[in-house]
This record gives sequence, structure tokens and C-alpha cells, in this order.
Amino acid sequence: MKDFNSYLDNLDYSLVKDLFHEKGKQRIYHKKDFFIRQNEISRFAEWVENGTFQYTYIDGEGEEHIVGYAFTNEFVCDYSSLMRSGLSLVNIQAITECSVYEISRHDIIEYWETDMKTQRFGRHVAESLFEMVYERLLDSYCTPEIRYRNLMERCPNLKEVVPLKSIASFLGVTPETISRIRRKLEI
Repeated sequence: MKDFNSYLDNLDYSLVKDLFHEKGKQRIYHKKDFFIRQNEISRFAEWVENGTFQYTYIDGEGEEHIVGYAFTNEFVCDYSSLMRSGLSLVNIQAITECSVYEISRHDIIEYWETDMKTQRFGRHVAESLFEMVYERLLDSYCTPEIRYRNLMERCPNLKEVVPLKSIASFLGVTPETISRIRRKLEI
């Protein structure tokens, strides 16, 4: 889904994609299979050849919140957990049939440490992820209508891939709020 994950916009990931194909092993996930569960240690990163993953966070009251997606030709991992060998803060689950190439934390760190060029690239990846999360934080201060319009302008086909209730959860509103916004925008 072009333009959903903005960290992909400014960097050429072709060398990293090649790394996943060369060192990785191909895996298939069926719909509802988990890549990782919240509070597990992330040991792998994957390149999505085909399919869609959903990131969810379970809060202290047991409520599930959709916090992200990974689509075809994107990475899938809890990057923070992977890089610091800490517990994953999210669940990552296939919401379609998915084909991926998986590499270990060791392989990706070894790649980042190959030379100055790959170290710089690794830093740029982290900076791009931070920028995307920061933009989402700032976006959370906008009205639900503005957040919905911005998301649909960026990703007009998202509603064909992801159910309305999932879009609502991602935006932090109810499905009814999204329905009202859609009706208002159709007028």
C-alpha cells in the first residue's frame, strides 16, 4: 500500500531487499498467523513479498488497538524490540495469506556494520521510522475528520484492503464516527 508507511518514501531499499532474498528463508503465513506476539522477544525481520500484516497493541485494560500495517514490498518487524533485544510492544499478525523472506537479528546487524555506507543507511532507516511515528503523534492532535481525510488522501485504496472497523481503530475512533465522516464527505 503505497504511502501508508512513510519511512519507505525517502530511501532506496533495494540492497536491503536483496539481503533478505540472499540470506533469508522464505516463509508463508496464513491469515491470522502471528509473526510475533506482544511481550515476546523479536529475533527476526521480514520482507513482505506478498500480503498484509496488522500491528496491534493490547492496553492495560485488555483493549486491542490497531497501530500499524505492513504491506507488500515492506518490512515487517517490531524494530525497537529487534534492535535492542527487548520485549515486543505489539502483536504482528497476518490478515491475508503472506509470503515473506525472513532474516535474523544477527544478519541485519551484521549488514548494518559492514561499512560506513550500511551504517549510515541503518541510521537513516531508524530516523525515517522515528519521523513517521512523530508525524502520527502530531496527527493524533487533529480532529478525526482531518485524520481520516489525510489517511484517505495518502492511501485511497486502504478501505479496499482493510475493514472500516480496523481503519477506525487505527485512527482511535469508533466505526460509527468513520461512517459519519464518510457520509459528511459524500455531501
